[in-house]
Amino acid sequence: MLSHFNAHNLLHKKQFGFTKGRSTADASVDLIKNVFEAWERSQDALGIFCDLSKAFDCVHHETLIRKLHHYGIRNKALNLLNSYLSNRIQRVDVNGKRSPGAPLDMGVPQGSVLGPFLFLIYINDLPFFVQDKHEIVLFADDTSLIFKVKRNLPMYDDVNDALSKVVYWFDSNNLLLNNKKTKLIKFTTPSIKLVDNGVELGGEMLKPVKSTKFLGIIIDSKLQWDLHIEGLASRLSSAAFAVKKIRLLTDVDTARVVYFSYFHSIMSYGILLWGNAATVNTIFVPQKRAIRAIYSLGPRVSLRDKFKEIKILTVASQYVYENVMYVHKNIHEFPRNCDMHSINTRNKHKLVMPVTRLRRVSNSFYGQCIRLYNRLPENVQKVSIAKFKKIVKERLCTKGYYSINDFLEDSTPWE
Repeated sequence: MLSHFNAHNLLHKKQFGFTKGRSTADASVDLIKNVFEAWERSQDALGIFCDLSKAFDCVHHETLIRKLHHYGIRNKALNLLNSYLSNRIQRVDVNGKRSPGAPLDMGVPQGSVLGPFLFLIYINDLPFFVQDKHEIVLFADDTSLIFKVKRNLPMYDDVNDALSKVVYWFDSNNLLLNNKKTKLIKFTTPSIKLVDNGVELGGEMLKPVKSTKFLGIIIDSKLQWDLHIEGLASRLSSAAFAVKKIRLLTDVDTARVVYFSYFHSIMSYGILLWGNAATVNTIFVPQKRAIRAIYSLGPRVSLRDKFKEIKILTVASQYVYENVMYVHKNIHEFPRNCDMHSINTRNKHKLVMPVTRLRRVSNSFYGQCIRLYNRLPENVQKVSIAKFKKIVKERLCTKGYYSINDFLEDSTPWE
């Protein structure tokens, strides 16, 4: 079934969940790029972050079967899926007393490979209810809408109309939108004063909030990332303490395993978005604390050479790595100078830097990922993803950059 959907390109391009080659990073980048595009046009961007109550449990079997048939799943394959969903019984067990069984005509089995994919099919037609001038980002049951609007409008009639269609789709498909947990953010540049007017959602007024969590990342209305980094620094301090305690009981190799599985995975998540923020150095502090704990180093010992020796990426190096990897995986989205003109210059193979009105946008991943990728040698840019990953990581590990500028200003040859 998966091969059928992939072969015929049936899954909507705005669905990032449980699809090969796509991740939460891709979903987050897509959402933030839409905000930047609005800012570049001197517009505001309204973000509606929908909360669906028990979405997987609300999938109506009959509706799902109709949609599967619509997408070309027929005959034996459809009968098999119908059998998979049918004749399921639920019971309640309290203190050893079990209730009579009740048939289930809703929900897809969770904990299975098939369950999430069936949900993707179920929600696949939702984006068509959002007009082309509005944007939607889907990650399984996480549904987010971006509306680009004129700055500080007193009313959002166009937005309200689009939201009413989305609410109608949810109702028609038996999905429950939790209005109280659904959030509205008005994304505006720091110099713009926010007008506190809301939008209508299911007959209720939705008032704007200053921040919300999107796929594990705290997004604020100014996209300054301070709130996310503050929370992340606290989590990493706890993780560094855990690494220290583990090291007291085990050897270096075990402590390294704990570091990568616990500390480094938390530190790396979403760094593509927030890694160039003004307060990012508060993340480097607990990282150095964790490294000192693993190798029993005192507070006065410099770690600059140690990072190179132990081949662990610093925060800055991890940011560079995530940026250039993102570009390399999505290189078809980035035009080169030679695509724009036929003049034979030495920079013809470099990626085109987007012309931006705002420095905020240029300094974000929107421009930074291109700036970093253009620093790579041309021969490195031409290799496969697997080889590219190995070459870049080896370079970053042996250099141990303490800042992004360290990487940009490094002119030593690549081996």
